[in-house]
Amino acid sequence: MFRFIIFSLFVFRVWAAPQNHIKKTFLNSTEPRIINGIPATLGQFPWQAAVYVTGKDSSLWFCGGSVISSEWILTAGHCVDKALSARIKTGLISLNDNSTETISTEPVLHSGYDPTTLENDIGLFKLDEPLVFDENTKAVSLSGEILEDGVEVRVSGWGKTSDIGAISPTLNYVDLFTIPGSLCEESYGEGEIFDGMVCATSGTDALKSTCNGDSGGPVVINADTDPLHVAIVSFVGDNGCTSAPSGYTRTAYYREWIQQQTGV
Repeated sequence: MFRFIIFSLFVFRVWAAPQNHIKKTFLNSTEPRIINGIPATLGQFPWQAAVYVTGKDSSLWFCGGSVISSEWILTAGHCVDKALSARIKTGLISLNDNSTETISTEPVLHSGYDPTTLENDIGLFKLDEPLVFDENTKAVSLSGEILEDGVEVRVSGWGKTSDIGAISPTLNYVDLFTIPGSLCEESYGEGEIFDGMVCATSGTDALKSTCNGDSGGPVVINADTDPLHVAIVSFVGDNGCTSAPSGYTRTAYYREWIQQQTGV
């Protein structure tokens, strides 16, 4: 199966399966970033959110998220699971920057979320007070069309730059290409990739990927012209962040659910 790519402020949960196991990409501290990514500039990803979550058991973890309206942050289900509240920063590229900070005491988890398989790995945080938009903080449009194979996508986040990489607080991004689910299952095992998931790789450059700390972050197309949110960072292989294609939750597959929860 897989591995979370949360950075929890924890022990990674791993489940058995063929060559690679799915690993969620959250982290238990703020140890960033995307492997072999490019540093972002201020205002390049105005929909990007840094999400500091407090669990019901007082544990802490870090995720990415996407601003989809002045009141809602879209993220991965495993970032919301067992969450009590979250402190959310927007309008920044460095986690050390002064930025807009908002509190959410209303996490929303998809009722079908499965923490073992990561099926329905999608969630939301409703902000206690609405964001004030400016050039560095804006909502991203959500896709209503299923993402095809072979499409170039851009992923941004503060995840680790390698499995043993140095700490950096800077927002990074990487361009990847979507691949068929059947090809992804060659790494994770037959039946492990559900309809609501999509995988991506860097093509000939196997050293580009999301990694621990990128969970919940945005995946967009047309990032420089007409950005459209197409997926949410979900998992990597547990043999290392570049050991298998990285996995994502499809935005369009859950478009109706998002609308029902948020009105967006």
